[in-house]
Amino acid sequence: MPIDTHVDADPASCRGTAQWLDGVARAGATSAEEVVGARNDSADCWSGPAGDAFRDQAGRIGAAGDTTSMQARIGAQALDEFATSVQGVLDTMARARAEAAAAGLPVTGETIGDPVAAPGPLPTPPVGQLLPAEQVAAHQQATAAAAAQQAAFDRARQITDDARVRYAEAQTDVVARMRAPTDEAVQTIKDVTLVVSSFTSTLGGLHGAARTWEDVAAKAALQRQAMTAIMLAPGVPLDVAARRAAASAAEELRAGGASTANANALRTLTGGASETSVGRRILDGLTWAPGQRAETGLLAAARPVLARLPVTSVVSAGVGVSTDLAAGRSATSAVAKQGTTLAVGAGVSWAVTAGGTALVTALGVATVAALPVTLLAIAAGAGAAYAVGYHWDDIEAGVESLVP
Repeated sequence: MPIDTHVDADPASCRGTAQWLDGVARAGATSAEEVVGARNDSADCWSGPAGDAFRDQAGRIGAAGDTTSMQARIGAQALDEFATSVQGVLDTMARARAEAAAAGLPVTGETIGDPVAAPGPLPTPPVGQLLPAEQVAAHQQATAAAAAQQAAFDRARQITDDARVRYAEAQTDVVARMRAPTDEAVQTIKDVTLVVSSFTSTLGGLHGAARTWEDVAAKAALQRQAMTAIMLAPGVPLDVAARRAAASAAEELRAGGASTANANALRTLTGGASETSVGRRILDGLTWAPGQRAETGLLAAARPVLARLPVTSVVSAGVGVSTDLAAGRSATSAVAKQGTTLAVGAGVSWAVTAGGTALVTALGVATVAALPVTLLAIAAGAGAAYAVGYHWDDIEAGVESLVP
């Protein structure tokens, strides 16, 4: 099969674009300096709200100019080096064509043709006779020429394949360098989102745990009151009612202590803001989950799952999808990654909460033990979600290998 040595790239065009980007970088830096200079000069002659607003806006424009200049400079350097790499690949392809032509291979334009086929075996002469010496010599020459062309063709194939690999690497490198500022920004957004999500999850988890234990204590109090009233009714076994009333009182005490432990931890983290009306409304928002009040429709059908996904987690997942898309991940993969991460994190957190709460209740241990259960559930859920996100490419590849 013929060898195509064409490379769809023009070093001169790349260098021209690099020069243009370099000009943009210089212009951006100059403009930023001029804007910042005007901002600084205005401080001496323009005061008041309007002057402050101008200086704020000028500062943002100057920062944007610096960012544009930096990104343009990175692009110029990357394209200039890419042009050098492309020129090296083109030179290699030209050398491969020259060597192929020197070996007798047909070269048309940028295509190296196939070598001549080796001649078949010599015919078998009649018994007692030999083939003419000229025929044997011609066959040997044709065989040697075909072997030489095949060797030259194989070498040309190796040279051009290596050049294609270098060209692909150069393309990958220039894309990575051009995307570096964007990738850094995306990673910063991911880091900030992770910190914010972890903090809000902790606050929401503590608030939700305090409210849940408070509800448990209230139900236990009602049950204790009911058992106390039953003790006064005629014909009711006093010992049975007394045991149930005592059990309800103990449960009320434990649940009240657990609620207090979580509320105290929340108050410490928020500097007391959790005790204010505004703080409570914000915390209620952090623990609100879609579908909590849905009675019919799709939300009601998905309520068992959605009720355990706070809206803050859903928003965090949405940011995760956006940053994954910005980083070059496909929409399907980004949604699958964030959906799986969200589900695993919520599931692990719920499982640890349920198991820990059941253990605390069954053992009747100190009520403060409910606080570590909450924090452990939050940490376990966040850790599981992070692990899924970190290893998502391996998970996705494993799933794809299982699908025929």
